[in-house]
Amino acid sequence: MSGAAPSAAATSQEWPIGLDSFFQPRRAAFWLLVFLLVMGAVSVVKMFAIGYRVVPLTLLSGVVLWALYTLPFLMLFHLLDLDEEHPPLGFVMAFAWGSLAAVYLALPSNSAILGLCAKLVSPTFAAEWGAAVAGPVTEEFLKLIGVVLIMQIARNQFRTPHSVLILGALSGLGFQVVENLSYTVNSAVSFPTDSQLMPVAHNFVMRGLLNGLWSHAAYTTVAAFGVVCFKFRRDLAMPLRVLLAAQYFLLAWALHFVWNSPLINDWIPGNGFASMVVLTLVKGLPAVIAVWLIWGVASRVESRHLQALAAYYVPERELIRDDERRRLGAPLRRLAVRRKLAQRYGRRAGRLKGRLQREQLRLVLRAGEKGRGAHTRRLEHRILLLRKELDWLCEPPRPEA
Repeated sequence: MSGAAPSAAATSQEWPIGLDSFFQPRRAAFWLLVFLLVMGAVSVVKMFAIGYRVVPLTLLSGVVLWALYTLPFLMLFHLLDLDEEHPPLGFVMAFAWGSLAAVYLALPSNSAILGLCAKLVSPTFAAEWGAAVAGPVTEEFLKLIGVVLIMQIARNQFRTPHSVLILGALSGLGFQVVENLSYTVNSAVSFPTDSQLMPVAHNFVMRGLLNGLWSHAAYTTVAAFGVVCFKFRRDLAMPLRVLLAAQYFLLAWALHFVWNSPLINDWIPGNGFASMVVLTLVKGLPAVIAVWLIWGVASRVESRHLQALAAYYVPERELIRDDERRRLGAPLRRLAVRRKLAQRYGRRAGRLKGRLQREQLRLVLRAGEKGRGAHTRRLEHRILLLRKELDWLCEPPRPEA
């Protein structure tokens, strides 16, 4: 990801800054978001109401299964404390945008492009290449627009690259879940058996398990990194920031295009399940690698931002020790510490460490928003109590007299 590492611009802001509310009736972006979410909800409900009249069991079981499909992603966010570091309401709005507004806008746009492909080229071209031509253009743009709208509503809620990337991931995940449910219902109508549950299982394996890691959530994360570069690379001239944003949007478009197109389908011989898995990996792994590299860059900036906040506002070592400061903004390292303590001193020690880490994050972030004062004393008190309990639990046994 050459030339795209955002500088730690967050550390140069005035602290404390306060936070914008997500309720901003004086901002046009707020009303545009509300309008499109309402229209999207009406459109999606109408779309699935038709399916319910034809294959009700498929729709109901599909709703349950695809809702459960989102739980591991949300549990991962909680496990890594990402819901502590960043505004949860913004993430709910991003998921709602992807699942409602983006779907509502993408359906007629995709249909129009497919119609143009059939008329201007041929129906065969539209059948083979239509998804590759339409999907990346409309869907990546529409999912990303939601990220930008939410950031315009609460302009200083998203102060680090992580927060913007998670917006992109959840916008893509929302789109992905509704699209998968739509494919599940549509496939049940023409499924070779009369079973209404087999299409659900088939689509869950194919679209959820085999294709889930490198689908819309990954593409929108890549595109959102362009927004990160535009927002945080203030050391660059405006044309270069625009160029970086365009570069990552084009990368997301290319990953989506390759996935939808038949371009490399003939490279993998055979038509069996093994060949399909290999083709899926060849097409999908580049998206996973891109997300991994981008997330690594964002994590380093996140870590510097939180460490700077802690050094400025929470210098007391009894509240945050030196090793804990180094792990701020490094959720995987914090998780590893919790697991190590749980293995050595029992599960209670691991849970206490997790509570301590979350309280420390809350203290650092609250201080960064409003400074230290009466509103942070309860957090400070809880940290000291948790520290005392954890130290007692992990204290080595004293030798008998």
